[in-house]
Amino acid sequence: MDKENAKKQYRTVALTVFIIAVLSLVLRIVSYYINLATMNWDMDDAWYSIILEAMFTVPMQIGVLLVLPFLMYKLTLKKSFSGVMKFSGVRKSNLTICLLMIPLALCCYLVSMHISTIWQIFLMIFGYTPPAGDAALPEVFNIGHFLLMVFLTAVLPGVCEEFANRGGLLTVIRSSHSKAYTVIIVGIAFGLFHQNIAQLVYTAVLGSLMAYLTLTTGSVLPAIILHFSNNFIAVILQNATAYGWVIGELYINFMESMIISSLSSYAVIAMLSAFLLVLLVRKIASRGNKRDIYLELNQATVASGFKPMLRDKIFFIGAIVVTAASNVLTFIYGL
Repeated sequence: MDKENAKKQYRTVALTVFIIAVLSLVLRIVSYYINLATMNWDMDDAWYSIILEAMFTVPMQIGVLLVLPFLMYKLTLKKSFSGVMKFSGVRKSNLTICLLMIPLALCCYLVSMHISTIWQIFLMIFGYTPPAGDAALPEVFNIGHFLLMVFLTAVLPGVCEEFANRGGLLTVIRSSHSKAYTVIIVGIAFGLFHQNIAQLVYTAVLGSLMAYLTLTTGSVLPAIILHFSNNFIAVILQNATAYGWVIGELYINFMESMIISSLSSYAVIAMLSAFLLVLLVRKIASRGNKRDIYLELNQATVASGFKPMLRDKIFFIGAIVVTAASNVLTFIYGL
């Protein structure tokens, strides 16, 4: 890789990330005013809620997080379809590793719940007012509504958010920085880009884990499966508790026992389990991969003599400013 090519890749991704940050904020503002304008619609609350979500989620996930970066990388960097996929970490992954993402997702869900609870308590001490609870569900279970929830909440974020965050962004950060720096920065970016102060911390932690898994396995696919599974668990539990499924009753009893005993003790067990699973993934990956693709990329960039300067990072900084400001606004207005 020559110096000019390395610089062009870095600046292209930085510009892409900035555009994503701005468009995300614009879509959130538009969605807010659409919500205000349609509050008096005579429609079932459950379907009204999910239609509004779809009006924001579909253009955001598919248009902004998937199509936009794909076109930016393809047209600006002159890459083929396979070249964009490779640049974004879309490679084959070990089947065992992919299957391990499912129990790991369950551990992550418990840990995230714990982190979220502590973080919201902290925010409320400083005057934060959490928004209303989960979106309304139909009075009687509706398979169409359920599948639409899965698509909007698990499928699209699992694919599109990983393509944008653990894709080209991770690639160029790792190409110029250490593995530890990349894991931290990509995790923080994931937290900030949710543009919701209540989600900031646990999504940053989860984002760092998924960045580590991507770097360790050489593929974004495990992170996609982990992300999907984590969100899918949330959808299942929301429906299970609302409709009295067996798993819902077990979850309610579990939550009550967590309150009676200690939320932290369960979170510690989940963290230890997650740690062991990650170690297992690392061991399997080290056996299967003879090459560290991201390390080779970093070495090639260093050899080219490219080192990101302030002018190369200016759009990254702009994205941080935009997303940080939107997080502050959600704190002030309780959005």
